[in-house]
Amino acid sequence: MRCQGFRVAAVCGACAFMVAAELAADWREAEPFRRDAIEGRQFDYNAESFLHRFTFEPGPALGQGGRPARDGIFGTAGSSRSDELYTRQDVQVTAGTDGPAHFRYRYRRYEDFDGRYDRNLVGVGARLNHEWLATLYGDVEGAKENIDVQTELAWADDAGNRFRAALVAPDVAFDGKQDDAVYERQPYTYYLEGARRIDAATVYGFANYNDYLRLRDTAREFTYRYDQARAGLGVDVPLTDRLEGSVEAEGLYTTRRLDDRGGEFEDSRLRRRHGQITAELRHDYRADLDLWGGARYFRLSERDRRPADDDRLDRQERIERMIYAGVTWHLSDNLRFAPGVFLNHADIREREDGEDDDEDGLYGKLTLPLQITVDGNTGGHVTLNPTARLHRAAFGGGNVQVYLPF
Repeated sequence: MRCQGFRVAAVCGACAFMVAAELAADWREAEPFRRDAIEGRQFDYNAESFLHRFTFEPGPALGQGGRPARDGIFGTAGSSRSDELYTRQDVQVTAGTDGPAHFRYRYRRYEDFDGRYDRNLVGVGARLNHEWLATLYGDVEGAKENIDVQTELAWADDAGNRFRAALVAPDVAFDGKQDDAVYERQPYTYYLEGARRIDAATVYGFANYNDYLRLRDTAREFTYRYDQARAGLGVDVPLTDRLEGSVEAEGLYTTRRLDDRGGEFEDSRLRRRHGQITAELRHDYRADLDLWGGARYFRLSERDRRPADDDRLDRQERIERMIYAGVTWHLSDNLRFAPGVFLNHADIREREDGEDDDEDGLYGKLTLPLQITVDGNTGGHVTLNPTARLHRAAFGGGNVQVYLPF
């Protein structure tokens, strides 16, 4: 089997980094229903939350969406509050054999609007021919009732076109491994992603649909209903020999209903809607200097009605408009410095427990990332990114980014 020892060591190092890092849309991986979403999101958003998340990702923000996932260790971890880290971690390792079979491991730590989560996929597959690949994964956990089964079929040609489809059966052994709850309607997740080259442009996108489910828990005395759809579309276009442009748009809807039967929860009727669009230009100004900038529109609407509490309505209506610009200096073969300025106007209308909590303000950040190449053959690098708030004199949080392809 062609599986080099340094990969195993690298994965172990990545896992140690993830544990220390403790962790909104994931375009590259299916997002099935998770039962811990019943508890609701276990952290709050403030006026700077999404500004922090955006500035803790590599800049420029776009231009890489059409590329397929590859083996390696990739991630970011940044301090978004005194007691909170924003993290995204990805690990993928593929081990081939002398025949068509392969083994693949994928780990994902991320967050969405329902909360933070991990996926720990262990799979075995086979190459059907030069273009087609089939893989069967298990999302492995200690409790067998939590194991998801994922089947996946992928196609790619030599011109850079690709397509991947996955079917996920969450908690596939749930009903048979415990006696306190039952899926009256079994959940399934349908996921598609891919990219298409059209002349010099690349169009890419994804769709993720969590089918309607119904879960009845007799021990905690509630019935839970849920469905969700999410999709995104992007394009990378060369405008001139030195100028590129990209646009990404995505949307989400979620409906959730919890009927309490005398247990620990309140009745709840949640409806969530989200949409965002980002546009960006990148200019190869000269051999040692790149210029980039863009704009983003972000909207999140959450309405949670509580029938048992005089039909109380908790809500969050958030609209954010951002502009940003930066430069990337190639200081040497191994060092790049890419400072950026981000200005974000946040208009937030929030009501919880009958109390209004509205905010409307302009927030800014300066990022000062220094990228250090650690492997010239693969382009692997580590980025140290101290940031500063511009709307007040304060530190904006430290950030470490890791890009280590195999």
